[in-house]
Amino acid sequence: MSFSYYRCDWIHPESEEPVVVYYEVDVAGDVPRLIDVFADGRRQCMSVADFSAREHDMRRITSLVEGSFYDGVADLVDGIFFEEGQERISMTQIAADKFEIEWQTYRPTPPDKLH
Repeated sequence: MSFSYYRCDWIHPESEEPVVVYYEVDVAGDVPRLIDVFADGRRQCMSVADFSAREHDMRRITSLVEGSFYDGVADLVDGIFFEEGQERISMTQIAADKFEIEWQTYRPTPPDKLH
């Protein structure tokens, strides 16, 4: 499967929301992995596999965003900030290796399974 990778820079009033989000996006617009970067430097790496592995969750999750990623960012021009009120947002396509470096550096290593 082919993927594209994006970095979203989000300038907004202080809050608990991320200031940078990295997305891995498939051709259908689904996001199987993403990385939230917060103002304090903390990162949160999420994967659909994190949620699909939960036995009590009956539906299969295929994306970490609602709807198509591409529909949601259709009005954003690559690298140019869009302003609305006190918020500014830009979306830039990045190379796969930039995403993977962030993912490998900040994704916690899963615990070994006991047999």
